[in-house]
Amino acid sequence: MQRITEETFRILVNAGSVRKITIQPAPWNGKERWAVVLKLGMDEATIQSARTEVRTWARLASLARWLKAQGCGVAELRVV
Repeated sequence: MQRITEETFRILVNAGSVRKITIQPAPWNGKERWAVVLKLGMDEATIQSARTEVRTWARLASLARWLKAQGCGVAELRVV
């Protein structure tokens, strides 16, 4: 799975290259967190952060606000 920066994510969203956005649980240090998985053609990618390989959010609401600010209108939520 590829790792992309937030800037690359914004470029791909604006270009219409992201086929699907999935929000899924990402356990981190025993705590429940949320991560984004993107479908780019036949490949999948996650958003990387400055400190870790995969950017995660503690609250689903904050992740939804972030996606909206990036120009994303629809995302699938996976809870399992």
